[in-house]
Amino acid sequence: MGEIANKESKLGYVYLIEGIIAGAWIIYLLKFYSFYQESYFYIDKRLSLFIQMLSFLNNNWNEVFIYFILSFLLITCTLFFNCLLFFINKKEQQKHKVLSVFLYLNLLCSLFLLINICGFIFATILILASSLVYIIFIFSKLSSARDKFGFEEGDVIEVKGPFETKEEAQSAIELFLSKWQEEKIMLDEETYVATDGKYYVDIYVETINK
Repeated sequence: MGEIANKESKLGYVYLIEGIIAGAWIIYLLKFYSFYQESYFYIDKRLSLFIQMLSFLNNNWNEVFIYFILSFLLITCTLFFNCLLFFINKKEQQKHKVLSVFLYLNLLCSLFLLINICGFIFATILILASSLVYIIFIFSKLSSARDKFGFEEGDVIEVKGPFETKEEAQSAIELFLSKWQEEKIMLDEETYVATDGKYYVDIYVETINK
């Protein structure tokens, strides 16, 4: 019962955060398009879309700049939290369909920013926010891999030797690799002769599969 209550509590926090993001999007879109319609009314519609956009920005730069900053923050929060749920909580999404509705609703709100004469700028902001979220997830995965295994690619994890012959060194390598249990860490080796004339082997991390 305690475990079930704990899961329900965590799910409640997820709904709360998604609800807050959805509410923030609704408020933002209502205020932005209210401002947009009022300001766009004074733009000469006979001009090309590009000139209309420049005119719109020139006449309303202070307000529009604030909306650009807020859109970047909202898009970043939306993508980050939705990616977090998608990659970490796939099973919960299948059990709780409402969660998927929240995910798609918040992502859809981001796309609503594209249907105005500043759509190109908002598309650029969307790309920048997506890139930022992608970089954050890449670094977090690399960091978690290091924390979990304690190794980085290129780290020497074992030095074998000295051996009289290369065959003895090769046998030691095969024995070590046969006992290696971490499937996500791919090892390689380098056999060399040291100044004492003996064979040594450096066994190092070649790749870490995420």
